[in-house]
Amino acid sequence: MSSRTPEDCVELALDEEAAEADRTDAIHELKLANECDELEALVREASVDDWYRRHALEALTTPQCDSTLRELVDDEPLEGPLHQEAEELLATVEDD
Repeated sequence: MSSRTPEDCVELALDEEAAEADRTDAIHELKLANECDELEALVREASVDDWYRRHALEALTTPQCDSTLRELVDDEPLEGPLHQEAEELLATVEDD
């Protein structure tokens, strides 16, 4: 695990100049640290490439983040294909 803060990870994940592997690692670090709010913010960030938004969405499929995932589906739903993916991911979390 790196010594990056959650804020550093978010900045790196948003940095279009950064290498894909570094951006993906930053999202993974947020998952490992159970930084659900930061992952949700990445999913909702329309300026981020959908690939990274999906990666952040998948990172929310943990018991610690299931309520955040539920918010993305029910309370303040996502639009378009990400909404359907969030519904499918929530169903898998609830089935476990």
